[in-house]
Amino acid sequence: MTRTSLLSLRTTRHRRRRICVLAATTVMATVLAGCGGDDKTKPTAEGTPKQGGGLTMSLPGDSTSLDPYATSFVNVADGSRMSALYDSLVYADPLTGSVRPQLAESLSISGAKSDTWQLKLRPGVKFSDGSPFDAEAVRFNWDRHKDPKVRSFQASAAMNLAQLTVVDPLTLDIKLVSENANFDHLVARSLTFIASPVALKANPGGIGDKPVGAGPFKLERWERGVRQTFVRNPEYWQKDKGLPHLDKLTINVDTNVDHSIQEVENGNIDLTVAVDPLAAAQAQDKKLGVQRISLNGGQMVMFNTTFGPFKDLQARRAVVNALSSTEINDKFFAGEGTPAKGIFAAASPVANIQLAASENDKERAKQLFDNVTAGGTKKLKFTYMVPQAPASIRVAEYIKSILDTYPGVEMEVKIVDIATYVTTVRAGNETWAVALNQNWIDDPEPGIYDFLHSGSLQNNSNYSNPAVDAALEEARRTTDPIKRRDAYTRVQLQVNKDMPYWVYQEALAAAVYGPGVTGIQLINDGVVLWDRIGTAK
Repeated sequence: MTRTSLLSLRTTRHRRRRICVLAATTVMATVLAGCGGDDKTKPTAEGTPKQGGGLTMSLPGDSTSLDPYATSFVNVADGSRMSALYDSLVYADPLTGSVRPQLAESLSISGAKSDTWQLKLRPGVKFSDGSPFDAEAVRFNWDRHKDPKVRSFQASAAMNLAQLTVVDPLTLDIKLVSENANFDHLVARSLTFIASPVALKANPGGIGDKPVGAGPFKLERWERGVRQTFVRNPEYWQKDKGLPHLDKLTINVDTNVDHSIQEVENGNIDLTVAVDPLAAAQAQDKKLGVQRISLNGGQMVMFNTTFGPFKDLQARRAVVNALSSTEINDKFFAGEGTPAKGIFAAASPVANIQLAASENDKERAKQLFDNVTAGGTKKLKFTYMVPQAPASIRVAEYIKSILDTYPGVEMEVKIVDIATYVTTVRAGNETWAVALNQNWIDDPEPGIYDFLHSGSLQNNSNYSNPAVDAALEEARRTTDPIKRRDAYTRVQLQVNKDMPYWVYQEALAAAVYGPGVTGIQLINDGVVLWDRIGTAK
């Protein structure tokens, strides 16, 4: 699972439910809501919430940290917690594929080329400690991401910041190292959460357990491994509008998404997030509310291409040819998901499904494994790392059962909590060889760039190919859909040869909610926008 992670939608086989498409066509991500046709018994995400009260959400892991420099912003990690505490400068809207302002008034190209941008902030915004949320605060935060001593999870995104100039309290001029016509998407995914400089200076080791942001909530209590309790921020910039609607937010830890969905059905919690297509389908069958976002990325086998046995291209190809994405979808997702044709969603404007990597060729797999193991006399022994999630573990055990049938191949499944996974499966770390990886990527910039570019600190597979780097750089310099598709086609062709990963299931994120919830809006890869949500009247 990477820290990146709104391209397209595909209405896939949904054998047991009816789907309502809320947006499509030119949009690069499509939200599907659990609207159920004429069935009036299902909850709806739309509606004006009543004032006050509280909601309880579950997520599959505890926070690594509540410091925006030290955690992952993805949907199943800390994205929604960050949104509650810090709000967003800007966010990617799944309904339109565009980047929308939140704490910012605008973020736009201000020069002749896309290496010069300007950020304008809303007036009167304060952090929860009362200090001003201004251009200097943004500059301080973004420069801090670049500091190697901080070891920021978002350092890769900040690498292209050449110079930040505070023009006035509400204006920041941004000069990039190189052109990026999609820099607003990068900010939305990686640089959108701004912490109080006063708090950061007072706590140079980080604010992981005492976060101070400008979001709608403040942290009241953190019971490690159990839950976090957040309360309304009295300094919130939209307080005069009565926002947030909620007085209190509780986020529980529940590693079993099936149990979380049952808890929503039973009324013990109000909201959870699912990234398993079968779990989302079962939630709709239970007549729960389901709001979906279909994304690029997906569930994949990711290889460490620099350290360990999978430095060998033949070993990587052998594993992929031994496996079948269709078989995994049928066996573990009851056909409810979409077997992947690559890292781009099949309906993406930049995808070319004719370029799918070779897979499910048992004879070819045997030949390659025989080459790697010298006919079974030389062991290919490795550990497959997987986060603590029941569906992921079942797939991992299945992969082991297939690979262990080849002479000389020995695979061990290692199950870890999400926090351990995030800190272990990282670029430059020699302690892992192959791992389940899940990417939830809206726009290819910065997600695909971060995942594959050799200069990216989020390139966890340590993959490096000059032709791929050049194509990724070309794609980020333009917003022209034809030019982007041409560039990403070259990426797909080369990656199919080099096989740093194998995607077996297209990505989705879904909010699953009960009848007491309304006003749900998902942003980025499935993060909750907390100023809109509340309890139903």
